[in-house]
Amino acid sequence: MPNLKLEIKNLHKICMAMGEIKQQLIEELPHYGHHGLFLQNDEITTGLFDNKIEIKINLLTGQLLYFENEHGSFIDLNNDDVLEKLKSITSRKNVKISAESLNNTTEQELTNYHDFAKKALQILELFRMNLRDNFTLIHLWPHHFDFSLEWYTGSKDEQIGTGISSGDEQYPNPYLYMNPWPFEEKIIEKLLPIGTWHTDGWNGVKVEWDKLEQFSTKDAAEKITELFLIVKKSF
Repeated sequence: MPNLKLEIKNLHKICMAMGEIKQQLIEELPHYGHHGLFLQNDEITTGLFDNKIEIKINLLTGQLLYFENEHGSFIDLNNDDVLEKLKSITSRKNVKISAESLNNTTEQELTNYHDFAKKALQILELFRMNLRDNFTLIHLWPHHFDFSLEWYTGSKDEQIGTGISSGDEQYPNPYLYMNPWPFEEKIIEKLLPIGTWHTDGWNGVKVEWDKLEQFSTKDAAEKITELFLIVKKSF
């Protein structure tokens, strides 16, 4: 399958608004967890916070649900005025949404993202099960709209970030990245089982999504683990 650009800008902007609301309603968390969303089942969600609030988008129905104290408020993302309804629902919380407009999504946009995101998360979750000691949850970051997790040593700020991007300004097509910090330049002399070393703008490993998704989710996770063990040698 060719590595096609995902046309998901409308969904992305709505998720950025969700992330802004979450940040204003919960306390600061380690590794910026208060910024992060999650993918669970077929939904993008803030997760439950304050033991009573959840905001989520069902990618199959095209609905946003704001759920608080067992009361639900819905927005039809394909037809409603998304920004006005979201502001109305959250008005009593005194939160600010920076977006000047939020365009409607389409069924095709939601379907395309659903298919990509489900497999991306499955691969990262299986990879995460190969980690030990200190590592984070897998977050969906609203700003760059990528999934990622951090493994860290707990010493000298040493960490390795691993994620799958849905595409960005530098690379419009989806890809996997692995970023060690600090970055040891000599490590790029090591051969990789998949992907290439990347030093243009950021340092680490880059694997095109169309290469990774040719594997089963389990085999893809094993390939990422092989990369991780190579990158980890830089510490």
